[in-house]
Amino acid sequence: MAKRKKSRKSGHARAGKGSSLQEILSLSAKLADLQKDMVKATGLGEAAEERLADLEIHVNLLARLLTTLCIEKLGIRVGALKRLVRRIEKEAVRDSQIMELESLYKLSEGNAKKAPSPHVKPKGDPWDQIS
Repeated sequence: MAKRKKSRKSGHARAGKGSSLQEILSLSAKLADLQKDMVKATGLGEAAEERLADLEIHVNLLARLLTTLCIEKLGIRVGALKRLVRRIEKEAVRDSQIMELESLYKLSEGNAKKAPSPHVKPKGDPWDQIS
């Protein structure tokens, strides 16, 4: 009888090793997928950084062109152009703040609609049983 017990234990041990090998293989496959995803994400990030750098260069060139046209062709003085640029920057900041507040207001409206009315008591309130 002792021999049978040993054979059963060795059989269970083999089945346990097989399942653990399958788990290890599935984990390694998942890790490989995660590594592929990370490589893809970093590649996309680098591409986005390059595009951003290109956009910054184009904006800088357009700003220089516009400044040159205003000064040389339209005859606007440098001081007046600086004041105009400052005013435009202030208006842009104000407009962006207004848009941000409007989006926050819309979000808060959505949350207010989902909240239950304070006048309606939930059914089965334990405080009703106590008092």
